[in-house]
Amino acid sequence: MTEGAVPETAPDVDPDMTVDNRGTGCASGIARVQRALEDLEDGAILCVRSTDRRAKGEYTQLAAQTDHDLLAIETDRSGLLRTEYTTYLEIGEE
Repeated sequence: MTEGAVPETAPDVDPDMTVDNRGTGCASGIARVQRALEDLEDGAILCVRSTDRRAKGEYTQLAAQTDHDLLAIETDRSGLLRTEYTTYLEIGEE
């Protein structure tokens, strides 16, 4: 899946878990997502909230390299300098 093909509207599902990485550094954010991926069952929906501008590329790459499905990445420009990204992943078998 290419970055341009990623839906930009949230899927009509309730996430099973949300990881809030807004304002955190890259290393701690990745660790939180990794723990969540390990804790969720196949078919569960993970929502990741982030202010990291690399979110679109990183989560697209994560889905391409794993069995997780990237359902959408929403972009919300809240304020003059802050953009928030909300990513939805469906957990697949690893």
